[in-house]
Amino acid sequence: MASRKFSELPPLQQGIILACIPLLLAAVIFYNFVSPLRGKAASLQEQVTTLHTQNLRGRALMAQRADLEKRIAEAQKQLDDLRQIVPDQPADDQFIKTVYGVAADSGAHIRSMEAEPPVRQTYYTEMPFRMHLDGTYYSLLTFFTRLASSSRIVNVRDLALGAANGPRGKGTYQVGALETVAADCVLTTFYNSPPPPAATKGQAGPK
Repeated sequence: MASRKFSELPPLQQGIILACIPLLLAAVIFYNFVSPLRGKAASLQEQVTTLHTQNLRGRALMAQRADLEKRIAEAQKQLDDLRQIVPDQPADDQFIKTVYGVAADSGAHIRSMEAEPPVRQTYYTEMPFRMHLDGTYYSLLTFFTRLASSSRIVNVRDLALGAANGPRGKGTYQVGALETVAADCVLTTFYNSPPPPAATKGQAGPK
């Protein structure tokens, strides 16, 4: 069949063709422009949802991290406080200085303070010091009360009170008229000393 020109077509067919042209153009535009944009928009929306979920997880992790850091700080403070009570090192020089400072503030006089051999226990070591001091009854009472309130644990044993009637132990000193009471005792403080690691099976122990 020979092709006919548009102008030769009946008016009805011309109207149908003219009506279809915008639809065809719309289909071409949708296929080439709108459809890819819609797919891109869906992909971007999916990325936004993923980022939002990650953001929420990040906030939850930050809250957990802040809580953990707070707990770690509290635990570290407790550990530092415990190390003041029972230190990891003997620190005997510092302990002796503390005892003499407490005595001076209390009005008592330490006449002698000698270290005795340390006593090793399972998880700690005892450091005993044999001591002689004198003063008034109230000054000695104040000394032992303040010593009990010091940051480091101190035990007092073998306490014996008597008259302050002259030098005892090493050295010489003058006993004042107001120094009416003398005390002999053993002060014991402590420091951490964890047990050595247990020998594994097949490992030879010390000979």
